[in-house]
Amino acid sequence: MTTGSLPRRSFLGLEGQHVFITGAAGAIGGEAVREFLDHGCRVTAYDSHPLQLSGIDAERFSRLHLLDGDVGDEESIQTGFKKAQDRFGPANILVVNSSFEDKTNEYPIWDLPLDEWEKNYRVNVRGSFLAIKHFLRCVRECQTSSTELASPAIVVTETETGAGLAAGKAGLHYGLLNTVRDEIKQLNPDGRINAVTRGLISETGENATAPADVARTMAFLASKRAAGHISGQCIRVEGNDESIATKVQESKPLALQTPVQSIPPSLSKPKRNKIRVAVSIDLDAVSGWLGTNTHPDNNLADYSAGFFAARVGVPRLLRMLKKLDLANKCTWFIPGHSAESFPEEVKQVVASGCEVGLHGYAHEGAYQLTPEQERDVLVKCMEIAQNLTGKKPVGYRAPLYQLRESTLDLLEEFGFEYDASLTDHDCHPFFAPKRPPLTPIDFSKPAASWMHPVKETSSPPDRRPLVCVPCNYYMEDMTPMQFLPHCENSQGYVDTRMIENMWRDRFLWIRDNEEEPIFPVLMHPDTSGMAHVIGMLERMLRWLKDWEREGEVEFLQTGEIARWWKGKMLKEGKVPRS
Repeated sequence: MTTGSLPRRSFLGLEGQHVFITGAAGAIGGEAVREFLDHGCRVTAYDSHPLQLSGIDAERFSRLHLLDGDVGDEESIQTGFKKAQDRFGPANILVVNSSFEDKTNEYPIWDLPLDEWEKNYRVNVRGSFLAIKHFLRCVRECQTSSTELASPAIVVTETETGAGLAAGKAGLHYGLLNTVRDEIKQLNPDGRINAVTRGLISETGENATAPADVARTMAFLASKRAAGHISGQCIRVEGNDESIATKVQESKPLALQTPVQSIPPSLSKPKRNKIRVAVSIDLDAVSGWLGTNTHPDNNLADYSAGFFAARVGVPRLLRMLKKLDLANKCTWFIPGHSAESFPEEVKQVVASGCEVGLHGYAHEGAYQLTPEQERDVLVKCMEIAQNLTGKKPVGYRAPLYQLRESTLDLLEEFGFEYDASLTDHDCHPFFAPKRPPLTPIDFSKPAASWMHPVKETSSPPDRRPLVCVPCNYYMEDMTPMQFLPHCENSQGYVDTRMIENMWRDRFLWIRDNEEEPIFPVLMHPDTSGMAHVIGMLERMLRWLKDWEREGEVEFLQTGEIARWWKGKMLKEGKVPRS
């Protein structure tokens, strides 16, 4: 569980509380997410729509858990609470909100389509009931496990846009509201439930309730310090020139001593050692279908994805990287086949100022080649890269990470500085190992013939000056997010947010537990160039740039990382002998 550092103490005493927010992608839901994060809370944002928040710094994001789910589906909401608890522990506060657009107020009731009514009812009434039901179950589980939950509170709002379900919500407010008020106290004496109702939602209109006003009222009602004596109440928030604190005081004499003010900025966690981020792109294009992914059933539709990668994916990624000021801080590994087949696109890549490394010719794996063929391919690709960039290439990534001892021998022979194919470590470079190939076990022979450990060569085993910058399937986009019809480990239908959260979790753990680590991120134009994936990569890189602004991240080309690490090892006297 990673919670990040907390800001200075909230005047509402909410810091450290876990808040579960349904309908987080709506206007009010998004403001509620921001409000509770600003108060130092850990927030689970639950919605079937993507949450778009700007201006959330890295520290706050470390306390944000994005969950995709349908509040009207009982299994989904139950799973959502379980995932939230796995990440941040049991939720202390439930905010029941809707991001569904209520269109029922567009019709008189005699013309109201049944499907519009049912969609609204499912999200706004059924969904509210299910969220409250399973939150209370979590509260009960905490009580029975002798770990009483601190100050459980529920805050309910109406729909986002209108009063089409006024009757349904009124039933919730005045029926379920009163029922829950009594029952939650049976589970926890500090338990409370309240509701917020408001006028027309508007961003700027006069006499209109802004989403931020509603969110501040939610935070107020969730606070035991400010509103611990209020339960079973429905507080109306109106848009005017008075503060929310004034309006709430007019509704109930709350004895609020401190007026609501702008949320103070959080204090960032003290700066730690620098994390060096290596963004790299493998420009496989059509070559990806020729070598490691060769199959007799490959057809024109498959190759078409390779043309998309070069002619659509490459320009998209270049535009995105330039927008983030990262184009000249990354490394493109380019197969010779891609360079010769798509010269205009590759010229754009080189013109971006990036580093160019080798990636085979036709994406062939080392085990598909004889040692002589492997040498011929490397020499040919070195020539292509030299003509492209005017410089001798110094970096290499094996297609599909398929390399062998002879590959490392060749790289060392031709003076390469680094390889980016192995994972002896996941966040630190290391010197290329000297190991014999693994020998398959012959189970027809006596056990004594194969019961022996791995044998490395004479000391020191890592004799090469060749640096290995780690990379593998967990650091890349293609394996989980690209469907390759004849490749056993491809998936292609994984939610991009799942991969985004996995990468963020890995970064946060590395940040907290490793000294001077590196963080590789590998993209393919085939995959990250697709419209539903590139947005996730941009969010991920922007998030990393937030850490860069905190002084904790530096974006470097892979070769720069290899040279930095080798220099560090040289100073420490740890460079292996040749």
